[in-house]
Amino acid sequence: MSLDERQRRILESIIKDYVATAEPVGSRAVVKKHALKISAATVRNEMADLEEMGYLEQPHTSAGRIPSEKGFRFYVDYMMENETPSDEAIDFLHQVLKDRIEEWNDVMQGVGHFLSQVTNYASFIIVPSVKLSQFHNLQLIPIREGQALVLVVTDIGIIMHRKISIPRSIQPDDLMLIGDLFNRALRGKKMTELQRSDLMILRDELKSRRQVIDKAMEALDSLLDNSQEDKVVIRGALNIINEPEFKDLDKLKRILTILEEDGQLKDILPEQISEEVDIRIGKENHAEGIQELSLVFAGYKTAGEMGKIGVIGPVRMEYWKAAGTVESVRKAIDELLQNRKFK
Repeated sequence: MSLDERQRRILESIIKDYVATAEPVGSRAVVKKHALKISAATVRNEMADLEEMGYLEQPHTSAGRIPSEKGFRFYVDYMMENETPSDEAIDFLHQVLKDRIEEWNDVMQGVGHFLSQVTNYASFIIVPSVKLSQFHNLQLIPIREGQALVLVVTDIGIIMHRKISIPRSIQPDDLMLIGDLFNRALRGKKMTELQRSDLMILRDELKSRRQVIDKAMEALDSLLDNSQEDKVVIRGALNIINEPEFKDLDKLKRILTILEEDGQLKDILPEQISEEVDIRIGKENHAEGIQELSLVFAGYKTAGEMGKIGVIGPVRMEYWKAAGTVESVRKAIDELLQNRKFK
């Protein structure tokens, strides 16, 4: 059933007030705070109609109303305008990504911290498992004195980069020579068929540069060991404590358990997602233990796979702010992956 303009304004007023205060909203407060040019009695009648249609609920007799999940859904689908972070916040995000570009794990930690800090909800980032394919090349890129970047490329693109320490005596030409050595030995091999014995034979060929070779081998070892599982980064889980809905200790423990266990969070999210921001409100989440929460999330593409970013919080969520922030972060990650200097 559609709502007329007055009903929409009243629903929006109640949603905004309830999200801000966590208290039922009365008709007088709606008229006074939102300068509606109608009487409190008219608002009460409209609120009663909205309740009958399922968009509002009355938690106690003679109390004000609160939005139902159906009311939040209508607002999200038909009325909401995303609120993007301030220019200062976006500049800060780009600086975080720029400063941490040398190490993908640091990028994810920084993104997670930004999401949780801006929205005041728990954030999550899921980095997809690497689908190992055919080794294409390895590059050793000097970053600064005493540091280099190991960049592993397969036929599906860049799949890993890791910062390593190197002796100060090692020059860029040395790094290029070592990279060429790896490439001659490994190019064209299936990543799933790579054996550590393939790496071991490289050591003695350039004894004077053995420390760098060992570091590069460690990076490849890490890729072989850790490529089969999604990595989950959760930040700001304790933000949940500040929400009045979760003052009950048993309820809080259930929520924190979900956030602390990687497998549970991965199971909660749909397997197939797109780059469009998706919002799941309360009972729309079918997994046990999460029906008192809402999710705002989107996908991002990396190494031919789809990762996931988002926030998790109470049904009484600032959806407009959460959706705008998730979308801004997704765009920033895409820009980083497309324009990084070592692509």
